[in-house]
Amino acid sequence: MHWGRIFRNVFSNWTSYLVTMLVGFLLAPVIVRSLGDTGYGLWTLIISMTGYFGLLDLGIRSSVGRFVTRYLALNDEQNVSRTVSTAFAMLACGGLIALLLTLGITLFVFDGLKVEPHYATLGRIALIVTGLNMSCALPLGVFSSVLIALERFDVLSGVTVVGELIRGALVVWALRHGHGLVTLALIALTITLVQYAAMALFAKRLYPPLRIGIRYVNWAGCRDLFGFSIYRFIWMVANQLIFFSDSIVIGIFLGAAAITPFAIASSLINYGRSIVSLLTDTLYPVAARMDARDDGAGLQQLLVLGTRMALLVTLPLCLGLLFLGRQFITLWMGPAYADSAVILMVLTIPQFGSMSQHASALVLTGMSRHRALAYIALAEAAANVVLSIVLIQRMGLIGVAWGTVIPHLISTTVVVPLYTLHVLRMNRAAYLRQAYLRPVLCALPLLALGYLWVGVDHTSWPRFGAQALAMSGTFGVASYFFCLDRAQRALISGTVVSMFHRGVMVHEA
Repeated sequence: MHWGRIFRNVFSNWTSYLVTMLVGFLLAPVIVRSLGDTGYGLWTLIISMTGYFGLLDLGIRSSVGRFVTRYLALNDEQNVSRTVSTAFAMLACGGLIALLLTLGITLFVFDGLKVEPHYATLGRIALIVTGLNMSCALPLGVFSSVLIALERFDVLSGVTVVGELIRGALVVWALRHGHGLVTLALIALTITLVQYAAMALFAKRLYPPLRIGIRYVNWAGCRDLFGFSIYRFIWMVANQLIFFSDSIVIGIFLGAAAITPFAIASSLINYGRSIVSLLTDTLYPVAARMDARDDGAGLQQLLVLGTRMALLVTLPLCLGLLFLGRQFITLWMGPAYADSAVILMVLTIPQFGSMSQHASALVLTGMSRHRALAYIALAEAAANVVLSIVLIQRMGLIGVAWGTVIPHLISTTVVVPLYTLHVLRMNRAAYLRQAYLRPVLCALPLLALGYLWVGVDHTSWPRFGAQALAMSGTFGVASYFFCLDRAQRALISGTVVSMFHRGVMVHEA
């Protein structure tokens, strides 16, 4: 197992995520001030409408990553080209559908949105350009999947970071010179095309045998890709229902105003899940490669590694939400929303198990044993909706939180890990001892620190920062020396140093 590659990919993913978040955070007030409430609202609406076209992917890009990784492990150059070309053709059809839907919305739906006449023409043009952006991103996205299969998350993250920084600079320049919605849409389209063109060039450079052409497209490859992707797609849709159906239930029974405190708490949970997901996503191509080689022992080791890595992020994150959540929400949103901390505490409970099991889902998907995950997620989504409807009428807003937590706790803490261990034929006690014991022991000092600070009512950003730093620092030092061996510590140190001195992508170029 290439530890250095895994750690490099993890740091690359986090760097990309951090830069993307900062650019979005800094751009938001600039766009609002320049476009005004109406213009910004219309821009948000356009992005939201076209964003649903991403579902036309149907999980195919995930399939590309899995099959290409498998064929790379088997040195099957011809099937690599067949897989990528077939996926490109399938997603090009999805892109064409996205473009037709965009034209349909523009012609038959846009007039019903009650857009001010001054923005009507500009809004239509921006909608068409944004729809074109999505229609191009669907097929071109296969090249990002090739980079993932090659385990070059550093290259993928480098392209993303450069693209986001250029996009941010162009948006600021355009708005300061009086440009509006259409220019924003054109900038987004240009950056998308340039980014994916760069990914295609890097994919070809890193894997010269790659060929793209109509002669490589075949029906058998289409059937294999869709057979794998459909369950991945069902799993993703079910997870969207799990984490976003609560707002609908609250709006129906308690009104729109009651959604806000729940949304504040759930947004923090989603940010945490994204951080852990970026960590474990790097294991997906590794699992597919090991499965291609029938490396059962390696898959068991990978599951232990992935679970432990996820726990090293999950434990301080979730304990911080439990003990410092009220302080953060008070500082972030104001004292009026401090009661959201109660909802946050309830929603955090299953995350100790759920976030740590991200690795299980990636390993199962890499093995093409993810069909059960789709059914489990669908059952959880149905139970979530039913329980939330029942409990909101008895317990109010907190009942929706429990309606989400109970099925999620059963699904991710009991059903998924037991199924994963069954598939890998791994002993439960050995898995718990190897993956959980040391991270949990390292988290014990955090419980003491958190207990000391949980009752603090008067706080400030410096005090909160000091408390968060103390908790994360204590856990980080303990886990660095207790959860990692000497070789892993050396690899992490070397990876961090190399990332600060020069990027791998620059070295490749």
